[in-house]
Amino acid sequence: MILDPKRNPTLRDIKMGKVDGQYDNDIVDLALESNPIAGHFVVTTANNGVNNTTTIRTGYPEGTWVGYYDGAQPTKGTKKQVTDSAGKLEHLIQVDKNLIEESGDEAAEMGDEAFGHCEAMTQEICECFFYGNTKVNGKKFNGLGPVYSELCSATSTNKDASYYTIGATRSQSPDSTHLRSIWLVGWGRMGTHLFAPKGTTLGLKRGPVTERNADVVDDSGHHKGVLRVKEQFFDWTVGLTNKDFRCNVRIANIELNNLETLNLDLGDLMLRAVCRARKVGVSQKFYMSPQTYEWLCRKARKDKIENGFFSFKDFEGEQVLHFQGIPIFQLDCLETDETAVS
Repeated sequence: MILDPKRNPTLRDIKMGKVDGQYDNDIVDLALESNPIAGHFVVTTANNGVNNTTTIRTGYPEGTWVGYYDGAQPTKGTKKQVTDSAGKLEHLIQVDKNLIEESGDEAAEMGDEAFGHCEAMTQEICECFFYGNTKVNGKKFNGLGPVYSELCSATSTNKDASYYTIGATRSQSPDSTHLRSIWLVGWGRMGTHLFAPKGTTLGLKRGPVTERNADVVDDSGHHKGVLRVKEQFFDWTVGLTNKDFRCNVRIANIELNNLETLNLDLGDLMLRAVCRARKVGVSQKFYMSPQTYEWLCRKARKDKIENGFFSFKDFEGEQVLHFQGIPIFQLDCLETDETAVS
């Protein structure tokens, strides 16, 4: 689904001039070039300082079937308010002043340094998006993991978060496995989105390039001297709002080292995810680890990719594997040994 960029702004929308306002286009370019996944983030403006208060519907109003001269009774749905907290991620670029000045192109050299830091920041935001837990680290923001941490059971309904957590078939020796997840995310103001403080470039900010003297110490902590450096601060203040948990599905407990042995039908699991996820008002995308993506591509080719479920299609100028028309992306942050979801 194509979303309105004014209501669901992303960094890519800013780059393409679809979002009104003054933004730091250079930092937008850096973020998108260092990690294209940054272009998927739908980021709204926080409505409570650096935090965001959202009204979530927990029940729908009921109408009244009427005949002639009957009256309709007023009804209303039930809602609750949830306040999500943001986290602030900072990076400091610090480079030897002589190295920059002798490079022949100071702006390009500092840009190369900034590129690496932006890539690292995007990876850290991605990791927090899936695994962030303020009970473990209160300085981060809560990610999707804590919401989808219980497997669907025989008693789960589509009103339960567990209904949207599907477990893959396990082997006979599950203790020796490397577990991964596949995520179907519904991006959008009505589904899952990030939020950032007002007046920022979707949460991203950078300071000016400055010079100062920095103390140099060795590995033992002994002072070696003073170095003249050029430095620049970057920070990203952002949080996550999961307005409707029905828009996302987690396929958990995928045994990466037993994919060949189990001959796991990931396509069937992904089909179940697509069928369960709410699609209204969101833009859907699949995310998985690079090794899972590679195995899926190989299996899709062997099973004849023309079967209608998997296909390679253009996505913003690149050929990307799709499932049922939904693009699939590989994320390094998902190459993580997860604990079993039960």
